[in-house]
Amino acid sequence: MIWRRKSLLNRILSIPVLFLYFLSWPLLKLWGFIARASNTLFSENVGPWLGRKFDSLEERYKALLDRSLQRSGTVVIGAIILLIGSLPIYTLLGGEFFPQVDENFIILEVQREPGVSLLELERTIVQVEEIINEEVPERRLVVSDYGDKIGIEGADSPGGNQGRVRIELVPVNERDRGQMDITASLLERLEIIPGANIREVREDPLSPDGDTGLIVQIFGFEQDMKQELAFNAMERLRGIDGIVNVFSSADQGRPELRVEMDRERIARVGMNTSQVANALSNAVQGDIATTFVDQGLEFEVLVEVDPIDRSQSTDLNELQIRTPSGQWMPLKNLASVGRFTGPSNILRVNQERMVEVEGDLGNLDLSTAIEYARNELEQIQWPDGYRYELGGSAEEQQQSFFYLLIAFLVAAILTYMVMASQFESLVEPFIILFTIPLALTGVLLMLWMTLTPISVTAMVGLVLLTGIVVNNGIVMIDYIKILQSRGQNRHDAIVNGAGRRLRPILMTAFTTILAMVPLALQLGSGAETWSPMARSVIGGLTMSTILMLFAVPCMYYIINGWVEKAGFDAVHKEDPLKE
Repeated sequence: MIWRRKSLLNRILSIPVLFLYFLSWPLLKLWGFIARASNTLFSENVGPWLGRKFDSLEERYKALLDRSLQRSGTVVIGAIILLIGSLPIYTLLGGEFFPQVDENFIILEVQREPGVSLLELERTIVQVEEIINEEVPERRLVVSDYGDKIGIEGADSPGGNQGRVRIELVPVNERDRGQMDITASLLERLEIIPGANIREVREDPLSPDGDTGLIVQIFGFEQDMKQELAFNAMERLRGIDGIVNVFSSADQGRPELRVEMDRERIARVGMNTSQVANALSNAVQGDIATTFVDQGLEFEVLVEVDPIDRSQSTDLNELQIRTPSGQWMPLKNLASVGRFTGPSNILRVNQERMVEVEGDLGNLDLSTAIEYARNELEQIQWPDGYRYELGGSAEEQQQSFFYLLIAFLVAAILTYMVMASQFESLVEPFIILFTIPLALTGVLLMLWMTLTPISVTAMVGLVLLTGIVVNNGIVMIDYIKILQSRGQNRHDAIVNGAGRRLRPILMTAFTTILAMVPLALQLGSGAETWSPMARSVIGGLTMSTILMLFAVPCMYYIINGWVEKAGFDAVHKEDPLKE
């Protein structure tokens, strides 16, 4: 009975399986037919055709390599000349810290003169929004924020004369213009707003402060002298085509009332400066006169001057202060009240005060902007004790390039150590390392043809090439040495070994290059960041593969001959098939 129940249960559970089988049976048959047809097509047509093409290519390559070995010195010198001739392309590329990414939003910072009223600041923000509505049809949402803030947010706008406008854009695939093009045309249009300094703020995770433009840091002691130097620097930077929205942190002052005590008069009435200051503080900030309790709650009674009166220097002059003798005397008899513009914040770097001059980059890359800025700033007469430095993205770019260059050299040294242990030679690894400079030629040409500036990601691609391009050289030289160990002379071993390794070399190079093509084409949002790396790898690997097929065998032919003439064993390789 139990067995019958179990059998019946299995039959019931098998019904869905049978149902799925009958549904998928036509698809399985169709898939089997397509697989057999494609296999037959490749094995009988495509495969033999590719084999004949590779065999023909290998024979032609051997013939060219045979003639190249007879002019080995010319081939190697030609490769070196090509490398040296491509180096000036570096000056045409320009450079940046990280590529600009289309993030579907734009943030504009609007700044008015210190002490501007909130109503006037609001009017400026409204003008900005009207121009945005006209100039940016790709907008999806516009949000404005301006005026004084409390807490940590208030530190970004201490004077209450600043505001921010955030523009959300539609997705990239729904608009014809990129974010950078929209921003450039918008900033040019916004220049018609009087009295407003408008700049773009980029939210870069690598630069949380938004310092993505060109920043000149002016160091010195006297604030007035630094302001004068900052003004001269601003005028010179504004004259550079491609640097826009230049402003200085010294201009972001905050209006204030300053009270200067007359110590002689205060002493005559029997008071000191501390008593006058306390009386002024109680009037302006308020003084707790008494407390009262209402329904169990205690309240403090604060006595202060009317806010309208304390905002005017003329009214503060009439503030009455009681002397020890009981007489009342106006503040103007004991001190003078004047209007001044004090700094909203004090910037320091390494405990040293400085003033920043910042400018946004329009149609100019960072490296070119740095070069132009240095040329202009060097023409300023800098007094003793005052100097300038370039900060922001310029400083980060220089540091990143320096450390990536160290990484490139360390990678080359480690690669040399591995090859020296494999070939048991200290000379022959330099033959393969020669392919790394050959890759540099391809990198520069590819970046120049694609109008790609040199950035950190492009340098990362160059470091990757250090380990990629040497693989083909190792495969080729290793097999050539095996053929030499089998008794072939140097010339025949190079021709036969390089020809035999032509197919795997091309296959590994093509697979790596084709894998990088989608990334190099900047397909999808955010692809701008790593596309320079892919382009560097594609250009460097393509050029190094082409030149390596001829330059490396010719260099091996020369160096191997020198080693033999010096009386040393130039093979150091045993046949792995030898019993």
